[in-house]
Amino acid sequence: MGRQSGGLCGDSAHPKGHNYIFSIWDHQEHAAPIKAVYHDPGTKIENFGGEGTGLKSWNFELGWERGVWYTLVTRCWTESEHTLYGFWVRSDRTGAWTHLVTMDVAAKDAFLIGGNDSFIEDWLETGKNSRTTHLRRGWKRKLSGEWHAFQSARYSVNSWDLTEGKRSFNYRMNWNAGVARDETGPYYFMSAGGADTVATVANPSKLAIERDESAPDYAVISIVSANARTNVAGAVRLTWEVDPKSTPQFRYAVQAFDNAEGTGAPLAEAQRIEPHGRTADLVLPQGADPQKLHYVVRCDDILGRASEPLVVRLSE
Repeated sequence: MGRQSGGLCGDSAHPKGHNYIFSIWDHQEHAAPIKAVYHDPGTKIENFGGEGTGLKSWNFELGWERGVWYTLVTRCWTESEHTLYGFWVRSDRTGAWTHLVTMDVAAKDAFLIGGNDSFIEDWLETGKNSRTTHLRRGWKRKLSGEWHAFQSARYSVNSWDLTEGKRSFNYRMNWNAGVARDETGPYYFMSAGGADTVATVANPSKLAIERDESAPDYAVISIVSANARTNVAGAVRLTWEVDPKSTPQFRYAVQAFDNAEGTGAPLAEAQRIEPHGRTADLVLPQGADPQKLHYVVRCDDILGRASEPLVVRLSE
């Protein structure tokens, strides 16, 4: 899993506004087309082509503001012979998280490997517009659960775009990078284009920010409400809500007990990795009276931490 907080600045934007894009390229080992098993109502899903083929999601409705830090999280996990990828965004201004999309890739154990790259691209222009991005507090979480904090970055300018005849030739010296600081701490910046942009570092150059955190420190997932009702099939249906300012849900577990403490072996249970799931059905053993039981809801968040359990009784 990776985490980035970034504020993006520039003199121009997409005609529709500021958006978030999350894409996965097709691979020869995929046994079926990539599909989105969940997407936020404001997120559009479509296939793409060009430099490669795959599935793209983008969201203009959520948007982002200049001068605000945003946290971006990607996590992948396996389900049967498939690998799923989720993408979440958090705004420092509102403190709220949004789950934008989950994509299903028909390949087993296709985990995120290798390094992390960020780039600035002036796709349809020549470099005349200055573009700047700010990045900080990157993380990776290994399959073992161990966290790794990013403490350095390598900055470089694409040399093939700076030669005579290429689109950035007239602005081949108008780039820069380094470490800066605001009221919340240090961050990396990189800039490209614009007549007033002047390089103060070498190309390439290595930048560093010392880190002493052991893991991300966002608020642990919190279940704010839950209820239990019998459904038409006779099972007990649990539904719950999560505080949008706590770290988003990754996995849920619901159980039925014959005591208010939720101790001993559960009479029934159901659990699943389903970040967007807020409903689960419990099939009780024959003869069990659902009115006399206690129902427990627990969740793990996308950073691997468990919520406090919430115990409810059957609602009429």
